[in-house]
Amino acid sequence: MSTHRVVIGLISYNDKQYLEKTLPLLTDLPSSHIVLLDNASNDDIKTFIKKSFPSITYIRHPEGNVGFSKGHNYILKKAPASKYYLCLNTDIKLEKEGYAQCVQALEEDSNIAMVSGKLYHWDSTSDTKTTIIDTLGIIGSCGHHFWDRGQGKKDVGQYDDTLNVIFGISGAAFFIRRSVIHALHGEDHLLFDEHIFMYKDDVDLAYRMRWQQMKITLLPVVLGYHARTLGKKKKKSLFEAKNSYKNHWIMLRSNVDRGFRIRTKLAIIMYELLKFLYYLVRKPKVLSVLPEVWRMNVSKSKRTISPRRMEHYFLS
Repeated sequence: MSTHRVVIGLISYNDKQYLEKTLPLLTDLPSSHIVLLDNASNDDIKTFIKKSFPSITYIRHPEGNVGFSKGHNYILKKAPASKYYLCLNTDIKLEKEGYAQCVQALEEDSNIAMVSGKLYHWDSTSDTKTTIIDTLGIIGSCGHHFWDRGQGKKDVGQYDDTLNVIFGISGAAFFIRRSVIHALHGEDHLLFDEHIFMYKDDVDLAYRMRWQQMKITLLPVVLGYHARTLGKKKKKSLFEAKNSYKNHWIMLRSNVDRGFRIRTKLAIIMYELLKFLYYLVRKPKVLSVLPEVWRMNVSKSKRTISPRRMEHYFLS
């Protein structure tokens, strides 16, 4: 059986309006194979894929909508062999040159475990590509507040000199060397923690990779254009807020180390206290996830570096 260089994993959820514009950019990429998981079990999308893109492997999970983390793990379980896996959102217009440079970086440097490029905003309503930053990687404070670097700002090269001063890479688009995945959870197809349905999955992944000194690289090339709503313009629904808060706590329980310095621990406690008080006043239903999190048998990250060295990845 031949081995593809890249398997491209996509998770669909009633998003045909995006697939019609993004899939044509993916199907002619060299040495690649696309696997699309339909979390919505949408027969219209199934027919669309089978008719318009027969080379794409279309699959459904027997449990229905399994979310982002379990969804990508299932794709990896069902996907053919490949050297690399491209975890990609369906609402991203991929740039062929950015794709090629990411693959080239992996081919030329065997130490790179994860790589991506710049993501800019795609105004899908007018089908316009912009130079507004969607993400230049994930950064985080020592108090464990994480965000997408540069999001919502026009890129004029202001981050280029410090492009790799980041904690991790957004789950919207990244390549990972498939040979390193086994070290994350002990199985070849477990890329993400399956306790995490959606949100904070990429932060947890970055944490696990940093604990094991895996090389994460962001290239100064545009990988694609992302249609998500930027910044604080879009308010989270109760479902989204509960998932985000729950998964933040799963990430903390899986990765925070008792060997961190007192100032880091205090910063985490202060940030969590303020967030708890905010939800208590504004969205008390969000706090209902806490008992579940504390009963959960979380998957602790494997650690090969000291807590003090890990702290270097956080902004002071």
